[in-house]
Amino acid sequence: MEAVSVSAPGKVILHGEHSVVYGRRAVALSLDLRTTLTLTPGGARLELDLPEVEIQQAWPLQDVEALWERLGRPGEKCAAPLTEAQVAQVRDFLGLPEDPPGGPRGLALLSFFQLYLAILPRPVPATLRVTSQLPTGAGLGSSAAYAVCLSAALLRLAERGSAPDSVPSAEVSGGLSLKEVSGWAFRSEQIVHGTPSGIDNSICTYGGAVSFKAGCCSPLGAPPLRVLLVNTRVPRSTKALVAAVGARRSRLPEVVEPVLDAMDALAERALQTLSELSSAASPQQQDEAYAALHELVDINQALLASLGVSHASLERLVGVAAAHGLHAKLTGAGGGGLGMVVLGRDTAPEAVDKCRGELEAQGYQVWQTTLGAPGLTFH
Repeated sequence: MEAVSVSAPGKVILHGEHSVVYGRRAVALSLDLRTTLTLTPGGARLELDLPEVEIQQAWPLQDVEALWERLGRPGEKCAAPLTEAQVAQVRDFLGLPEDPPGGPRGLALLSFFQLYLAILPRPVPATLRVTSQLPTGAGLGSSAAYAVCLSAALLRLAERGSAPDSVPSAEVSGGLSLKEVSGWAFRSEQIVHGTPSGIDNSICTYGGAVSFKAGCCSPLGAPPLRVLLVNTRVPRSTKALVAAVGARRSRLPEVVEPVLDAMDALAERALQTLSELSSAASPQQQDEAYAALHELVDINQALLASLGVSHASLERLVGVAAAHGLHAKLTGAGGGGLGMVVLGRDTAPEAVDKCRGELEAQGYQVWQTTLGAPGLTFH
């Protein structure tokens, strides 16, 4: 079999940070910073090269075959997820602690072996090389993009997961069912996140936009949006920020619940605005939709700040953007981390350049990129 090369995008939350935890609407879009995987069959060993998390490791095929035998030959008759007992044996084989399983490096190894052993009919020698434009641990879906690429490449190698002819072309990539790919990526995400929402694997598989509420995830049509993605370089704990919002809600339910309801209404209005932007028949209609989108960005940032999840570094970002006539908000958990400046149809390039230059001079890391990028792609 020839080498397989695939890529998948990252993701950002446009609206719904924190409120989605309490059953409100969230809107996420794919991010055109991509993870790329190349699988080359052959040789005498299994090799994984993933420099972003310091993995460059190889295993003799006979050792992998022996593990496969001890696990009861998973995947031989059909692709099926490993059991908890089988995952524990894989962890022992890799020399990983039980909890947590070795940080990002350990999680990447465990995800790889779980998918490799579950999807392939039997172990085969291969070299997998992974490169990524996505920073790890930044809330940009780096683990989901990795899992989507792995799942797709292994399904192709195993000649499994092909889409029936009846499946619409929008739900197929490289002959594979995107639903099948997303399902396997979700199982990998369970290793990384325990109880993932399903947003990340869905958006990294399908691309475009996804609406998510109360456990229901729906792909959307959305136009590409130009943004400046900004890393404040301020570390934050998602768990601590989520807990802090929960504590504020417990102390002041009559205050916080209306804020969450407003965020839900804002996300619903954003869906309408994205639809209007997609169907705009003239530059004037596009500009009206962008004006509404920018107003929602400003309001959402204020609502998030009222929940206590903004940060001085994020407020500076918002201020710099506003000084150049632009609109910015945090994305993800807040408390530092990442923000984004949402650009318009004809935002002046000079304003964008000056905003970016000022942010970089203050120590921020800035990418100019696009939201609503294509999902899983075979190259």
